[in-house]
Amino acid sequence: AYSLLSIVLLGWLIVAAGILLSLLASHQAYRSAEATAREQFRFAADQVTLRIEERLSAYALVLRGAAGLFDASEEVDRQEWRTYFDKLRVSDAVAGVQGVGFTVQLSPEALSRHEAEVRAEGFPDYRVHPPGPRDTYTSIVYLEPFEGRNLRAFGYDMFSEPVRRSAMEQARDTGRAALTGRVLLVQETDTDIQPGTLMYVPVYRQGAPVDSVAQRREALIGWTYSPYRMYDLMEGILGDWEQQDGQAVGLRLYDGEAAAAERLLFTNRPAPGASRESGFHQQRLIDFNGTHWLLAFDHL
Repeated sequence: AYSLLSIVLLGWLIVAAGILLSLLASHQAYRSAEATAREQFRFAADQVTLRIEERLSAYALVLRGAAGLFDASEEVDRQEWRTYFDKLRVSDAVAGVQGVGFTVQLSPEALSRHEAEVRAEGFPDYRVHPPGPRDTYTSIVYLEPFEGRNLRAFGYDMFSEPVRRSAMEQARDTGRAALTGRVLLVQETDTDIQPGTLMYVPVYRQGAPVDSVAQRREALIGWTYSPYRMYDLMEGILGDWEQQDGQAVGLRLYDGEAAAAERLLFTNRPAPGASRESGFHQQRLIDFNGTHWLLAFDHL
């Protein structure tokens, strides 16, 4: 009986050991699969971040090219601007972009003459807006495509709004492309309202010295710029990015370095607080010439 009991116990021990080994192997396989999934998710976050950085750099090159028109021409007219934009559109260089424009800088003394000149082009209702006395005026004179929502921006003085002005001054003083913080674009209507941002590149007078901040301020004639409706922009940048190896990738994009709800530029995820962050949560920070975007990734 003793031998039989020993055999039975040994059998159970072997079965228990087999079950334990099986559980350990399953756990190890699960941890290995989870580690692989996390690594794939980190890679997806890196790729999305890189794609956004590359597209922002490409948009800056587009605006630099537009600024170059003013160095290559005695005077850039409306038709020349339209031709430039049409070539960009054919090349798909402005996918997701609301438009490509030029805004001129004006002194108070030049304002009336400027308005008269644009009205003589066939725009009898043209005026720089909002109205009111200011030390410096700017006006959107070219914006392609010149249709739909973009017509609302014609004549708008972006320098009159603090967030836009800050980026315009940064671009003017540095000579580099500058991004605004979150704004509501003048193109927005009562429906499908999206957060917006804008990029500016300075345009200086032909042949003028631009080695110092003072010289750049003196030489400035205006800015090439693009307004971005952020959901349209991100769709153009990211395409089918939401699915990576069968995983649903969620993104919240913030203006700045903190995840503040009032600075949210884009999301395809539930509102913060509606769901807890998972173990896959990742953050990346984009620095575009001193303007920061925080990207927060997680499972959808």
